[in-house]
Amino acid sequence: MKSFIKIGVLYFLLSLQFSTLAQQKLSYIQTDIITYNQYLKGNWRELIKTGKEYLNYGEDFYYLQIRMGIAYYELKKYRKAIPYLQKAYKANRKNNVVNEYLYYAYIFSGRPMDAQKVSERFNVQLKEKLGLDYDPAIDALTFDMRFENNDDYFSGSPSGEILQQDVRTDYSYFALGVEHIYGGNKRIYWNYSKVKKSTDIYDIGDSNEQISDDRDVAQNQFYFSFYSQIKYGFNFSFAVNILNIVSTGSEIVPSGGWGRPGQMELTTRYASNEIIGFFAFHKDFSNFKFGLNTSISNLDKNFQFQPGIDFIWYPFANTNLYLSVNADYKLESVDGTMENTAIIKPSMGIKLLNIYFEPSYILGDIINYTEKDAFIINNDDDVISDRFELLTYTYLFKGRLNLFFKYQQYTKTNTYGLDGVEHEINYQNKSYTGGIKWNF
Repeated sequence: MKSFIKIGVLYFLLSLQFSTLAQQKLSYIQTDIITYNQYLKGNWRELIKTGKEYLNYGEDFYYLQIRMGIAYYELKKYRKAIPYLQKAYKANRKNNVVNEYLYYAYIFSGRPMDAQKVSERFNVQLKEKLGLDYDPAIDALTFDMRFENNDDYFSGSPSGEILQQDVRTDYSYFALGVEHIYGGNKRIYWNYSKVKKSTDIYDIGDSNEQISDDRDVAQNQFYFSFYSQIKYGFNFSFAVNILNIVSTGSEIVPSGGWGRPGQMELTTRYASNEIIGFFAFHKDFSNFKFGLNTSISNLDKNFQFQPGIDFIWYPFANTNLYLSVNADYKLESVDGTMENTAIIKPSMGIKLLNIYFEPSYILGDIINYTEKDAFIINNDDDVISDRFELLTYTYLFKGRLNLFFKYQQYTKTNTYGLDGVEHEINYQNKSYTGGIKWNF
């Protein structure tokens, strides 16, 4: 009891000295005693203030780094805690308290690969405590489905005019994926997805006879991505998405030979393969994340080159709120002419209770455009001029189960011919995507 009284008196005297001589350099002993008492009392903000005052003079010591890191962590400023905890971790990799705080600081900062990397050096006891002693062959399985519906945008054909228009009538999508993490800092992801689309093709002449019927498209996508950590907070990734597109349909054509009336229905089938390559670098800073990326593709038999940048800001140094901007500049060679368009996607993420909400809005003409590391392909016939999206997701069973749902509303432009003259009609399209991810 006497020792606690002495420490309390000393702390009081040192605090008075610190407040009156704020411009003077604190000694190691003063800083150690003050920050230790602030640590015991959970006075995190004052601890950070005291620690910064000492560090500003270029001085440092091991336990100050630990206390500063824990102080930021307890204030839920996980990204600010990482530099201090990481420095303490490098000085002594056997301190389980530091290791555990650093691991969760990475997790709660949205940096799971850094957490995975640092956990590779944990001892058996800490791995068992954190549930990291199990190394499955498959680290995660994913499954998602999407459905769409459109406004009725069939333009109709005035009497005596020739109409040529494609109108999509049905859409469905599903995807299955497998994720594997190895070496502590490398991740491989495989995914197979299938898109099915049905389209009514109108070719109506001056007597309103329909001479074309429908077309069904099955798009098989084989996706592979590799993600590697160059060093803590600095990552490289590349991906390949191979599309196998099979189009089948029926066409009503004249029959009976020259000058003879009559019609017959023919079945047509056409297959093509398209490929997309993607590369990206991302760097985490204290409250920021910055990335450079590009994709190269041959969608719709044209060449596309799509460089872009990503920027994410975490104003509270955690994932409870984040603001991001993705900007791409797509160049596409069409009939020997290079066309270009800028596409910008601002978004915001916010956590309420245990559910994340991420609204976003995309601006720019979207066609033959890739997203999400070239996993999402926008290669529809109609151009998307703007799109609102709301993504919601949550984690259950200690983060093992991830449930997500995404709602999207588009404005799309359909081009059709009337008496040989091109016209445009805008319509609304809505999509609903739901899925799960199970982490082993």
